[in-house]
Amino acid sequence: MELKTIALPNREIEVEVYTPTSGSEKVPAILLLHELMGLLDIYREDAQDLADRGYLVYVPNLFKGGAVKYCIRAMVSKAGRTNAADNEGNQEIHALLDALKVDPRSNGRLGMLGQCLTGGYVIQMAKREDMLAPVLYHHSLGIEGAGVPEQDHLDEIRILQGHWSSFDPFCPASKRNKLIHKLGDRVEAYTYNMPHGFRSTSRSLAGAKLVWQRTVDFFDRELKQNMD
Repeated sequence: MELKTIALPNREIEVEVYTPTSGSEKVPAILLLHELMGLLDIYREDAQDLADRGYLVYVPNLFKGGAVKYCIRAMVSKAGRTNAADNEGNQEIHALLDALKVDPRSNGRLGMLGQCLTGGYVIQMAKREDMLAPVLYHHSLGIEGAGVPEQDHLDEIRILQGHWSSFDPFCPASKRNKLIHKLGDRVEAYTYNMPHGFRSTSRSLAGAKLVWQRTVDFFDRELKQNMD
């Protein structure tokens, strides 16, 4: 693992970089976002697993400058409640993806994973033409409607894989179902009878292992196999 500093629109943050252990060819790249608890070792384990599977992985510490400040901005502000495409959080994620794409080790094929606090970012990033494999786990960000402003039609999204808990107060069924309805056959939607936190608090459950397997299968299919 290496550390690099990336300049965002209004601050600089540290990003942990995980690379495949062998080979010199350029590889697909994945942006892995932590959830409300911050950048824990469990996310580092996931990043290393993805690197071992042949991906370049960026894991940014989004809480640099204060977790409380970041969470208030993301979840409580008007822009955070609606998850507007042009809010500061989404601008930062665009900048991270731009940096990841031009990394000399990247072949430009991008995927991402956001969860809980950062799940809503995936919806907005999935609109990017170069975002080939967007995955979200229970999107808490974007409290209103489907997790994005009501006027967002999401027509630019080609595909999205989503994983949700069937009993999640942070991302209730009504919100989940609105997003699924908006996307129609462009979403691969999975719901599980287990608590929120598929890669953290529920990590040891059999269902969480299934979530991860479906995630890596999706990355492999969209980033390595579907090359058209």
